[in-house]
Amino acid sequence: MIRNLLTILLFLPFGVISQIQTIEVCTENQEYLQDYWVDNPIPSVYTWAVQGGFIVNGQGTDQITVNWLNVPYGMYNVSVSVISNAGCIGNSVSLTVDVDECSFDNVFVPNCFTPNGDESNNVWGPVFAGDWDHTRYNMLIFNRWGNLIWESENYLAMWDGTYKNKMCQDGVYIWKMECKKLNTVVKEVMHGHVTLLR
Repeated sequence: MIRNLLTILLFLPFGVISQIQTIEVCTENQEYLQDYWVDNPIPSVYTWAVQGGFIVNGQGTDQITVNWLNVPYGMYNVSVSVISNAGCIGNSVSLTVDVDECSFDNVFVPNCFTPNGDESNNVWGPVFAGDWDHTRYNMLIFNRWGNLIWESENYLAMWDGTYKNKMCQDGVYIWKMECKKLNTVVKEVMHGHVTLLR
C-alpha cells in the first residue's frame, strides 16, 4: 500500500497559479496512477521530471499521469518547467511526494512521533474505529536490523520509543500488526514504518 501527501503551489512569471493537491495513492484499488497538472490558460510546453515513479503519458503537456506502483516508501520529487509558446520562460517548480502506507479500514496508524518529553506526540500506536475484536491483537516493532524491540497484545498500549528502558535512536522502525474484525475468523496482518524523531 502506498500513500503520498503532496502540495504544490506553482507561480509562473505570466501569472499562473496551479492547484493545491492532496492525494492518497493505494495499490489495492488501482489508485497508484495519479494525475498532476498545471492550471495554465497560456499555450505552453512543459517538461516534467518524476523521481521514483514513471510518467505514463502527458510529457510536454500541462498534465501527466504518473505510475507509483512498486515504488519503495520514501520521499520523491515531481518537478515541471514551463516555456510559453511566445518564448517566455517560466519557473521550474517541484513538489515532494511522500510515498507511504495507505490508511487502513477504520484504523489510523501514524507514521511519525516525537518522544521528547514535551507532552505532545510522545507515544505511538494505532487508533481503532469500528467493529474490531480487541481480544485478537498483536503489535510488533522492529529496528532496521530486524530485531524485535517492542511487542504488545493490548490494543491500548502505546510505544514510548524505548527499548529495555533506554531511548531508541532517531530513525525509521518497522511495525507489524495482527488484528481481527468482529464476526470474522480471518486475522488481518498490516505492516508499515514509523519514524522516531526527538
